[in-house]
Amino acid sequence: MLNSGPILFAFLLGVLLTAAASWVVASLYRRRMLALMRGGPPPDSAAHDASAPLVAETPRLPATMDLAANQRASMRFMLLLTIMCLLIGLTQSWLELHFVYTNPEFSLNRILMLGVVYAWPMVLAWGLARRWSWLRILAGVCLYLVAMVLLVMWRSNEQQNLASVIVWLASQVAIPLIITLFISASGRIRAVAPYLLPPIILLTTSSVFTLDILSNATETPPGWIITLVGILGGTPAILLLAFAPWVLLAWPVYAMSQRLATAYRHKRFSDLIYLLGVYWFMVLFTSTLPALQGAGWGALVQMLPWLWIPLAGYSLKGWLAPRGNPPTLLVLRVFQRDAQVKRLFDQVIERWRHTGNTVLIAGTDLISRTLDPDELFAYFEGRLAERFVASESEVPRRISELDLAPDPDGRYRVNDCYCFDTTWRTMLDALVQKADVVLMDLRGFKEKNAGCIHELGILAGASHLQRVVLLHDQDTQRPVADTAVAGAPAGRFQWLDAGQLNKAMTTRVLAALFPATRKSTDLSLNDKRSTA
Repeated sequence: MLNSGPILFAFLLGVLLTAAASWVVASLYRRRMLALMRGGPPPDSAAHDASAPLVAETPRLPATMDLAANQRASMRFMLLLTIMCLLIGLTQSWLELHFVYTNPEFSLNRILMLGVVYAWPMVLAWGLARRWSWLRILAGVCLYLVAMVLLVMWRSNEQQNLASVIVWLASQVAIPLIITLFISASGRIRAVAPYLLPPIILLTTSSVFTLDILSNATETPPGWIITLVGILGGTPAILLLAFAPWVLLAWPVYAMSQRLATAYRHKRFSDLIYLLGVYWFMVLFTSTLPALQGAGWGALVQMLPWLWIPLAGYSLKGWLAPRGNPPTLLVLRVFQRDAQVKRLFDQVIERWRHTGNTVLIAGTDLISRTLDPDELFAYFEGRLAERFVASESEVPRRISELDLAPDPDGRYRVNDCYCFDTTWRTMLDALVQKADVVLMDLRGFKEKNAGCIHELGILAGASHLQRVVLLHDQDTQRPVADTAVAGAPAGRFQWLDAGQLNKAMTTRVLAALFPATRKSTDLSLNDKRSTA
């Protein structure tokens, strides 16, 4: 009989180490970014002519700005997540009943019922897509389980005890949910943990299995182990043997991490689908471990449903592909307002990504939302400084390198541009030229925010912008901002009071980013003429 204890221990140890390492890495990454932004090189010796475009003017194709299309794309994506989770749950149910718990009395009713129960991670998927808080996700999982209790009690062919059904459902959900909580409850950890989890679990598994093999040889230990213990002592020798596999796995782990970053850069997967894949792997793995005791390695067949994630994503790629020319949204904000900006990103920018691209000047406030494996790997290799715009002459190349193509899931990525204190103004000019719409969060804006005043002046003079949406609250010094945009054409700026960014205000902000199309404007003019 296969002992799954060491496997479970290695997995749990890997999760705990991943959570701890992710917190440390995220903190060090943030500190490194601050040091680079404040200690950048001096600007080019040549004075910058503000009237000269930094990027060559190219014919601007009319962007597709359709709020209804954005809503349809969002619903398609949520439907994709639901389909994936149901397929995984139903397949897991079928494989489990056929190959693990062989029972000649299984029926289609049981397969369907178990499949819907096993599909509970769809609540996690919805939470990922909508950026729910963990309290909301927990509430959603609890509601789902209540519905499953009622389903099992109603559809079961056997006499069921309510308490036993609740205990069984809790056993299916508790461990994977707790594990997921460890690597996702904090936004700082969530930004890093999914990318560190595979290599760390690989390393911890190698250590646990090495020690397990050695413990089985304690009765007749090899001579070299006796010699090693005699030289180093018991505890140092055990530690050396535990970490020795890490030396052998160092290169494979490095290569695996590098391939992950390269695959993300080449759009083999999106950030959200990768997170979904990590979560489902943990759920399936923890569900498979108990079966290893009785069914042996054959129980691993329950991991096969995970393949639905890449298969469904690939097969539905055309259905999810966006239509038309994507617009580009430039996001500006008052720095040092981390909590508010994160909520704005979660509620508005994530929805916008179904329509078009997002560009912004990188800051430490959104690390937990924009950090990707490519940037993380650059930090590990000591190449983070290379991502910063060091001089004005680099701006055209950096603009040409913006990732403006959709991911396989139909969503567009967020391009965060790393700038030194001496180069961000130059990069801003280029980003404004690239943008179709601007969302600027001026909540908490004061006269001392000289950078925001400069940004408002640039936006006031950018004649090509279709819409500039400005968010304010009771702490915003509106007169100062109004003075900065006094020379702008009438109607260029739309102010929204976003003191409370609730669901209704989120809808208003998102709708404000979609200016009326030319077609609808022409129709309204024709209606007025016919009435006259």
